[in-house]
Amino acid sequence: MSTDAGGPDAKLEQKIRAECEKAARQTLQAENAATQDSDRAKSGQRERIVLAERRSRRVVRTLTELQDQTNVGLTSVGETLARELLWVQLWLSIRLMLLTVTVLAGIPLLFLLAPSLGSTTIVGLRLPWVLLGLSVYPFFSAVAWFYNCSADRIERAFVAWVQN
Repeated sequence: MSTDAGGPDAKLEQKIRAECEKAARQTLQAENAATQDSDRAKSGQRERIVLAERRSRRVVRTLTELQDQTNVGLTSVGETLARELLWVQLWLSIRLMLLTVTVLAGIPLLFLLAPSLGSTTIVGLRLPWVLLGLSVYPFFSAVAWFYNCSADRIERAFVAWVQN
C-alpha cells in the first residue's frame, strides 16, 4: 500500500480528517445550544416546543397568553380557563367514545336478540358481515369527522371568549 501524498490511503485519511472536523464542529454547536438552553432555563424564560403542526395557531397563541398572565399573578384565572378547555374536549371525546362503543356492541346484541337477521343476505353477503365488515368504517369516519369539527368549534369559541 502506498502512503504518498497522492495515494488512496492519503485520500482516505483526508476524508476521515474532514469528517472528524465536521463532527467536532457539530458537537461544539450542540454544546453551545445546550448551554444557551440551560441559560434560558436558569433565567426563567419559557421555551415552547412544537412536535406537530396545529391547524389553529390562535388557540396556541391564546393559551400562551394565558400562561403569561399566569406568570403575572392571575394564576387561578389562566389555569382555570385552560383546564376548562381541556375538560370540555375530554367530555366530547368521552361522549363520542361511548356512542361508538354502544353502536359496536349493539350490532352483535341485535343479532343475539333477533337471530333471523343473521341469515338475511344483502348483495350476496350475510347481514352481519355487511354491518361489521363494511358499514363500520364509514361510521368511524363520520365520528372522527364530527370530533374534528366539534373540537375546532370548541377551540374557536374558547379563543373568541378569551379575547373578548
